[in-house]
Amino acid sequence: MTDDVCEGARRGPRRRHPLAEHHALTEHRIELADQAHRLLSISTDRYKRDRALNALRAWGHDTSALENASDIAARELHARMADPDLWWASNGTGDCAEDPPF
Repeated sequence: MTDDVCEGARRGPRRRHPLAEHHALTEHRIELADQAHRLLSISTDRYKRDRALNALRAWGHDTSALENASDIAARELHARMADPDLWWASNGTGDCAEDPPF
């Protein structure tokens, strides 16, 4: 093992960063963003789409035109699940606690 790996193991767990955020790849962000755009135009894989959208947002790109209805629904569900008060108010179903407006 390299000294860096051994030193990292001694320090314990660290916050994990996406590979695309690695400082050595900074100069490749334009190419990576192009790849993310292509992936979003053809992929329906939820995990891949979320990773690509998150990376583009982290780099300051506007992703609103790239999101489809499924992406928006997944993002809203994730936000609701991240808010414990809203989650418990909806009885843990992932739905909103309020009645629909119709």
